[in-house]
Amino acid sequence: MNCSHWIFRAPCSSNTSRASVLLFALLGFASTLTDIRAGEFPPLSTPLPEAVGAVDRYFTQAITDHESLLGVNQVVAHEQVISEQIISERVISDHVLSEHTIETTSGLRTVEPMGWSILPDGLLYKSYLAGPHEPRIGMVIFSDTEEGVYWDATLGGRVGLLRYGSLGSSDPNGWQWDLEGAVMVRLDVMSSEDVDSMDFRFGTLITRADGPWSAKMGYFHISSHVGDEYLERYPLFERVNYVTESLVFGLSYQASDPLRLYGEFAYGVKASGGAKPVQIQTGAEYVPAPLSPQRGGPFAAVNLDIRQVVDFSPTMNLQAGWQWQGPESKRRLRFGLQYLNGYTTQFQFYDQREEQIGGGLWFDY
Repeated sequence: MNCSHWIFRAPCSSNTSRASVLLFALLGFASTLTDIRAGEFPPLSTPLPEAVGAVDRYFTQAITDHESLLGVNQVVAHEQVISEQIISERVISDHVLSEHTIETTSGLRTVEPMGWSILPDGLLYKSYLAGPHEPRIGMVIFSDTEEGVYWDATLGGRVGLLRYGSLGSSDPNGWQWDLEGAVMVRLDVMSSEDVDSMDFRFGTLITRADGPWSAKMGYFHISSHVGDEYLERYPLFERVNYVTESLVFGLSYQASDPLRLYGEFAYGVKASGGAKPVQIQTGAEYVPAPLSPQRGGPFAAVNLDIRQVVDFSPTMNLQAGWQWQGPESKRRLRFGLQYLNGYTTQFQFYDQREEQIGGGLWFDY
């Protein structure tokens, strides 16, 4: 059958079924009878060529009107689906206590469930990548330009105990109570990896996150101890009982997707063994989005540690390397190079200057 014939002037594509053609024919026939009664069809006395042209124009217009109606119906159906989707996104289960509205980059507002979580996933305030005293799992092997080769190892972490906020772990918002702890050990590689010293840290934090801003306030304890092997090698060394009990406040701002800026102030309400109360940290981190979670991506970070105990002389720590990050948990596995210039990170030797060049591996919570 020739699809250009005037009776079946419907779209003849591979998607047009025989049922559609038959439907067009029946509708056209019924409409023709109605229009003949209304006098809209050409009279029987009209010459055949003119009658054929008039009928062809009539059915062409009818099919066009029908296709327009189908298009309108599709738009209405599409809007209905979108409306149902928006409504479904706004429906919150009975277990959710409230909702949190977020402004997205597209200008639309989405509703994020808010509620109480025990042992929540993720952190509202991330640890500093280049912070040498942050609770994490990591190790750095470095050469001190004046003394030898050392291995600094950190074993610890920070976890959330209770949260009121986002129920997910990916870039959460709200309030959270955290617990942290770590031991930071220095081994002398050139002396059979003897333990020179170790610093213990534990504390608790209340953290808050809202969009690009996050803050923390809390308490932490630091105490430093010298290794037995070190005392055997240097029997005249006088150990110090370096201890601080500090209140801390920190503020972090995600200036853009890859760039984070932060600052921290801690005050030791109790300090002994040569320690003094004021401790300041500030820094920046640049972590562009990776091409894929499997490939990872680069990172760079700088941290300045400024302490009253060394007359506020800054210690600078630079790191750069490659990192992988969990798409949901946001935990990081990193490896890279490190350069530190300033005072030692081991508080047993707090007044000694060091220049470290080395490499490390870190796991950040």
